[in-house]
Amino acid sequence: MIDIENLHKSFGDAHILKGIDLHIKEKEVVVIIGPSGSGKSTLLRCINYLERPTSGTVSVDGIILGSEANINDVRKEVGMVFQRFNLFPHMTVLANIMLAPMKVRQMPKEEAEERARKPARGCHREVREQQAHRDRRAEGVRLLRRRLRELRG
Repeated sequence: MIDIENLHKSFGDAHILKGIDLHIKEKEVVVIIGPSGSGKSTLLRCINYLERPTSGTVSVDGIILGSEANINDVRKEVGMVFQRFNLFPHMTVLANIMLAPMKVRQMPKEEAEERARKPARGCHREVREQQAHRDRRAEGVRLLRRRLRELRG
């Protein structure tokens, strides 16, 4: 799904990425770790072509990035969450979530809102399930305490 071959990125005399080769399959989870200044964010920015690599190739789903058309096609499907992301402060959270699908995919407002609300519903269900689990455990503890008191006499 994401193929990176011999990726280099320099800023002036500072050579940040030096021949990175990385192949990530669909649904594969990859963690990039390293000390501050080691190039993690630069690599992610190059994958999204927010930084143009000095040399090497990046392809997503077989689309080699480099031209504006290819980059825009990939950006319709791939997003990046920044370390310091900022919502538009004059908009609600819902409006912020709806903005990209409406602008990038020309999704109708009603559909964008429906899709934006779906994860929240799922989260609420998960929270309710966790609370029910805690309630069952608490009830079990109460029953055990009652039984211990009965056994002690």
